[in-house]
Parts: sequence; C-alpha cells; structure tokens
Amino acid sequence: MKPRYLWFKISIAFGVLLGLVLLVQSVVTYRYVADSMVRQEAAREADRRFQSIGRAARLTGTRESAALTPVLHELVHENPQQIAWIRIVGLDGKVVAESEQVEGAPVYKSGELGNAMADRQRRPKVRDTPKDGRVLVSLYPMRFGPPSFSRPPGDPSALIAQQPPPVPEPADATPPPDSPRGPRPGRGPRAAPEFVEVAIYLNGYSSHFGGLQENLIVNVSAAVALLVAVVFIGLRFRNYVHGKRIEEELALARRVQTDMFPEEDSLAGHLSFAAKCVPTWQVGGDLYDVFETDDGEVALVLGDVSGKGLPAALLMGVVQGAVRASSGTGSALSHEQAAERLNHLLCMKTARERFVSLFWCYYDRRTGILRYINAGHLPPLLVRREGAVSRVIRLDEGGPVLGLLPGARYTQAEVAVSPGDLLVVYSDGIPEAANARDEEFGENGVLASIDRNWNKPPCDICAAILADVRAFLGKELPQDDQTLLVVRLEAVGKDSERARSATAEAKVAG
Repeated sequence: MKPRYLWFKISIAFGVLLGLVLLVQSVVTYRYVADSMVRQEAAREADRRFQSIGRAARLTGTRESAALTPVLHELVHENPQQIAWIRIVGLDGKVVAESEQVEGAPVYKSGELGNAMADRQRRPKVRDTPKDGRVLVSLYPMRFGPPSFSRPPGDPSALIAQQPPPVPEPADATPPPDSPRGPRPGRGPRAAPEFVEVAIYLNGYSSHFGGLQENLIVNVSAAVALLVAVVFIGLRFRNYVHGKRIEEELALARRVQTDMFPEEDSLAGHLSFAAKCVPTWQVGGDLYDVFETDDGEVALVLGDVSGKGLPAALLMGVVQGAVRASSGTGSALSHEQAAERLNHLLCMKTARERFVSLFWCYYDRRTGILRYINAGHLPPLLVRREGAVSRVIRLDEGGPVLGLLPGARYTQAEVAVSPGDLLVVYSDGIPEAANARDEEFGENGVLASIDRNWNKPPCDICAAILADVRAFLGKELPQDDQTLLVVRLEAVGKDSERARSATAEAKVAG
C-alpha cells in the first residue's frame, strides 16, 4: 500500500475515535444536566417549601396537621408551574392534609414511611403524571412539639421538631420517684409521626438549563455528523483509490493524446502553422494533424468526434491513425477512396451515435493548389487580403459525416491559393461557445479576431482567437472541445524546392 493511503486510513481511524469520544462525552454531559442538575434544583425547591410549612406552623401555633390545609393550598397557588402538590400523610399511609387537585395515592407507602424515619437522606422519587410530565417527590418527617436541638444544623425537619420515641419500660418495673426515666411534669403523650410529601415539576426547572441543553444537543449532533461522515469516507475509500487510479490513467491518456498532435515547428521553413486543442474534460474527441506526404504535399487534417471524454478520444486515435496510413498521395482518386474506406470502417466498427466530422486537405506548395474533402465539418475559412478588404472562401464541398452512412460517396474539391492566404479550421466548440446571455461567438467573432491580427504570425492569431473566445464566455464554462488550426499558405519557389531536395539527398547519402 502506498504511504499516502496508509496515512489516509490512519486519519479515518483517528476521526472515528474522535467522533466516538465526542459523542460519549456529550451524551454523558447531557444526561448529567438533564437528570442530576435539574433534580438537585427541584430538591432544593422542595426543601424551601417544607421550611415554609414549618414556619407557618410555628407562627400559628398549630399542633394539628389537618389545620395546615390552607397553608398547603397557598403554597401551591404561589407557583403552580413548579409545585405539583403538597400533602401530609400519617405513618399508616393515610392522607391527613393535602393541597388542591392532587391525583392518585401517596407515592410513599406505609412500609416505606417507617424506614424514612431513620433515613436522613430520604432520596426523592421521580414519577410520571398523566398531564404535566415527570415530578420529583421528596419526603420529610415531622412532629409537632418543642424544637429538638439534637438535629444537625441545616436539616429541614429541625424546623418542626421530631422527638425521639419513648424508651419502652418493663411491665413490672416501678421506677423511683427521682428516677430520670420516670414521668416528667408538663409533658403530654407523644404524637404519632407524620410526613410531608412535596412534588415538584421537573419540566419547570429544565427551562433554567435550556441554553446549556441546546449547546449539548448541538455537540451531540456534531459528533454524530462527524462519525457518520468519517465512516462514510472510510467505506468509500476503495472507490476513492479506484478513482485516483483512473484519474492518473486519464492524465497519462492526455499526455499520449497531446504527443499525437504535431509540434508547431515540425514543418519549420516549409509551412507556418499553429494549432491548439482545449478539451472540455481531461481528454477530448477533437483531432488535428499536419504532416508531409511522400510526394511533397502537406496534409492538413482537423476532425471532431461526436461526444466527449475517453470514448471520443479512443475513436479520435483510430481516425488519426487511419488518415496517416492512407495518405500516400493527394490525388483525387486516392483521396476519395481513402475517405470512403474510412467511412466504411467507422460504420462497421462503431455505434450509430458515434460519428466523425472531418476536414481533410492537401496543399501543393509548388502549384499553390489546395485539394480538400469536407466530410460534414464546419466550413473552414480561407481568408485572402485584397488591399484593405478581406475576402473569405468557405470550403464546404466533400460529403456527409463519417461513420453514419455506409454507402456514402465523397468528392474532392480544389481551390487556388494566393501567397499569404490564411487557412483557419476549427471545431464547433469555438463558434458555438455561448455566454451567460446565450449568445454564440459565431463565425463573425472568428473573422473579427483575424482582421485585428492579420499581420501577425499564425501562433499569435491562434492565441488571439482563443483568448477572444475565453473573454466572450466570461464566467461560463465551455460546453464542447475547442480545437483551432491556423495556417499561413506560402508558395515554394523552384530555388527553394531544389535546396530542399538537395538537403534531403544529402541526408540519405549520409
């Protein structure tokens, strides 16, 4: 495995671990806030209400629990959004006094009340109510009587004292008059223990921590999103590697395709030309070629395969190879038969939706004659300057596109070339380039660029046309491959021809 892929897997594992840690931490924190902190605040509120009952009992001198019913009503009415109910129950579980609108029996049963006498913690219970959600029910033991100073400070039940139960005496024991266990003057019989049950709505205190809970919910959502994203990336890792491999292969295919195009100085000294192919994707379906035939003519080819991408690029290579293989001579018969054979090959080997438009010509520099076949391609422009006026000849004769009609015939046409004429051949991606207003660059845009740069060499004219197309598009992306071939057609004199022949013979002799 490549080191970069190893680090990628390590990063995925670290991301999963980080997402899990963040998720667990957020859930634990949320549960602590939602349960512990809310319950603690509700328990403190229950303590405050119990203390209010004790103060009311001391102020009124009440020694009967049933007489505290109005106090219970008033405490609930003060804050009905937080207090569900308050009631006083005896040790036997029967209700002695309670606030209004209390539903159901006491939460603590008679068997639990006895244990609550010795349980200083008296852990509250959480119960569900049918209408208003969960409530926290706290229990406090109480007795009427003088305060007991044996309670630890801060115990709410010390506000209404609870005296310790009497120590049982043996039946036959007669305590002496001065015995400390004898009856004490001024003390009456001890009252049965009773308990205060205070129920607080938890929802009323959850709102106090609303902002914190919202932040925790966001953290949980972020952790889940991170975990899902990292797991998804990890599962797609194999496809990612496969895509990177395809991307590298496409880059290699692009280099191979570029190497198939001729270099601009390959015919230096004999013909001045410039060409450029700008594919929409990494590889394109346009082709161009410039080469010299066996009889000294220069073949100029530019084609456009239907579609884009790798399928079009593969078919482009087939067409370019077939053109090179069949270019022994530019005679009319040989040229027309080569075009028909190429059409037959494409009809037999490709699908009907795959066809090729092709401009294929030969330029005889000695006679100044350009012979061509236009197989369904946009008419190239042969631009000639007559004084200050440009004359345009459109080369549109030949036949239909290649690969569509098996029995199609092709006819070679010829045109006389004047020294200095400019041949401009392009694919439909240039004139059909559309801007944001859906306006096309068109043939007029090409001619305008040529007029502004007429006296420049072909490489500058080619660059100027493509620059004008990019400026015309603005922020819009091209929708088709853009290929352009610009050739300055110069005749070759006899002296130049003899010099070229002598140079060729010297190379063969060497």
